[in-house]
Amino acid sequence: MKKSNLLSCVVLMSCATPPAGTPATPADDVAIETDWDQDEEGGCADSWVMTYSLTGRVDITDTPLNIGNADARVGGLETDELVLRVPDVDGLPGEGQVLITSFELLQDFMVSVNLLGEISIFTELLSTSSDECGVASGQLAGSTMTWDECRFGPEHGTPRWSPDDGAFGAGCVHDYHVEGIVECVDDSFVASCEDGWLDEGRNTLDYVYNQPMLSLNFARDDLKRFTMKGSNYGAELPTFTNNRTWLSLEGELKSMRLEPTPDCLCDE
Repeated sequence: MKKSNLLSCVVLMSCATPPAGTPATPADDVAIETDWDQDEEGGCADSWVMTYSLTGRVDITDTPLNIGNADARVGGLETDELVLRVPDVDGLPGEGQVLITSFELLQDFMVSVNLLGEISIFTELLSTSSDECGVASGQLAGSTMTWDECRFGPEHGTPRWSPDDGAFGAGCVHDYHVEGIVECVDDSFVASCEDGWLDEGRNTLDYVYNQPMLSLNFARDDLKRFTMKGSNYGAELPTFTNNRTWLSLEGELKSMRLEPTPDCLCDE
């Protein structure tokens, strides 16, 4: 029996609404601009380092005939964290430019579809990005953190949007490194791993790109908890598979420390 198309899934990690206009290209990528306050001696004033634990959900959509659509919980490990550097205003975290300085999330889950036999996808992918001078820039106002410009590559909005043409701008998470294994087990008579652009067995992934983010909406101005999700799904992730993948996140404050600000953030 000839196998019909089945959309397999690979989950990576996030997305923001781009401005109208032509798709972004590498020429649109810009460095993060910073000009943080200096102290009385001309050095960098202290700022807050705020570390959040991460949990979330992955949604896979736009599979052929929607037969491969699925969702799974991710995060919750001690190492699943988002770290923000926030300005100090009168001894408390305050409004202004905020930077992601570190991000780490393991997406470890399994989804399956039964089509005259089961086809299963086992995903174990680690997404990381880290730089004390910032990997993404946004603005905190009240209880909402909105990212600076981050424009999508030309294939965004289709299953063909891949990390090869991800996104560009200071509001994207730069040098977003994805590595790990996606294993496809094919026991179906009407579908195959190849239909989902995967080899049967272990598929090793290791690549770097710029990842968009959704706004962080904090429950209160004390910045102890946030959500990152859209009206239907979370942030969209570019993938190398014939589908669309989304990630929503919840963050809970683990620690906050007033620390010296790196010189790179307040150099004239």
